[in-house]
Amino acid sequence: MQSFIPHGNRGGGMNGSNLIGRKIARLRWQRAWTQDVFVAKLQVRFPDLKITRDILANIETLRSVSTDKHAYAFAAVLGVEVNELFRP
Repeated sequence: MQSFIPHGNRGGGMNGSNLIGRKIARLRWQRAWTQDVFVAKLQVRFPDLKITRDILANIETLRSVSTDKHAYAFAAVLGVEVNELFRP
C-alpha cells in the first residue's frame, strides 16, 4: 500500500499521489488564465475553499496533492467533469 504524502517532494517525487496537477495546469493555460486569475475565480465561486496561488502552484508542479474539494472546485471553474482531470 502506498503511503500518503501530504506535502513536499520527500526524496524524488510524489510517488503517483498527485494525478491531476499537470492536467490542471494544462487546462488553465488553454484558457490563458494566470495562476492568480484562476485562484481568484476559485475564491469567488468557492469562498470556503482553502486555496492560494502558492497552493495551486504546488499542486500544479506536483509538490502537493489536491484534496477532493480542490478537485471538485477546479473542475467546476474550468468547466469540465471531475473525471476529465484524471485523464492523461
